[in-house]
Amino acid sequence: MQMRYKIFLTVLMLFVCSAPLYARLGVQMSLNRSVFIKYERIYACVTLRNDSGKPLLFGRDPALQGFLMFDVRDNFNRPIGKRKNAEISITGLQLAPGEVRRMVFRLSDHYQLERSGKFKVHVYVAHNALKHEFRSRDVHFEISEGNVVWKRTVGLPALEGKPRNGDYDERTYTIRTLSEPRSIGYYLVVEDDKKVYGVVRVGSVVGYEQFQAEIDMLSRLHLLMPVAPKVFHYLAFNSAGQTLENSYWKTSGTIPSLLRNNKNGRVDRVGGVPARQGVDYHLRSRDEITVSEIVNDRPKQRKGPARDSGIVDLGQGVMADAPGSRDGE
Repeated sequence: MQMRYKIFLTVLMLFVCSAPLYARLGVQMSLNRSVFIKYERIYACVTLRNDSGKPLLFGRDPALQGFLMFDVRDNFNRPIGKRKNAEISITGLQLAPGEVRRMVFRLSDHYQLERSGKFKVHVYVAHNALKHEFRSRDVHFEISEGNVVWKRTVGLPALEGKPRNGDYDERTYTIRTLSEPRSIGYYLVVEDDKKVYGVVRVGSVVGYEQFQAEIDMLSRLHLLMPVAPKVFHYLAFNSAGQTLENSYWKTSGTIPSLLRNNKNGRVDRVGGVPARQGVDYHLRSRDEITVSEIVNDRPKQRKGPARDSGIVDLGQGVMADAPGSRDGE
């Protein structure tokens, strides 16, 4: 019996050693979070490792052609449609043997992800010099409308010299909460009946601390968001969702607060003293990974030499607007 077992192992080893080893391209992908508010930008980082033993150039010549394609599906396994004229091209990408390269995309720019629900995504990569296509594992994520906890619709002041013929444009500021895996996030949505102008993560729920929100005479939104006990994040936004103010304050003798002058509509932040990052507060969110982090997080390597060549920005300037802080960037 023991002799038969040894013979079986020998035959199996001979079979494995004689089997062809296909050229390999390692493919991984990650998202910056697993839960998103509706209309928020969704970033994907694709990591490629060339284990084929030969250089790979993605060019226009038929022998050099290759592609990268995402497959996004909903909870019923139905494919999510692509946006018009939003094809992904990796022409010009070069991978030396053993080289690792990471590419960042705004997934929401390429696929119609405007509805709530649960989704999954993986990525395919192929090259004419390789016999097979390669794909990553599925990454699951969710898009939610969140829960409205504060809402205000305002008229926009007319621009000087540009009368509106009696029509007043309006914008709606909404603060929503979103349940994330290990926390509850606050999100600001700026929109009107036709367009969403901005979706910004402005903080997290901190115990029983309450945020403050005020609108000034120019229809700008001022926020004071708790980030830690007795520490607050002061933010101001215009009607286009652009950040106008961004600073941190802590209680010291007086409590930071927003003061609105009811005569002229001016809003000021008063009280407290400036807070120190790393001492009084930390920007890291337990559930959020910035674009900078997903590209700087070096992928796990298998044994063998590898040359990490960093980032290729194929998302039409994603790195240009990569968030620099956790809240209110």
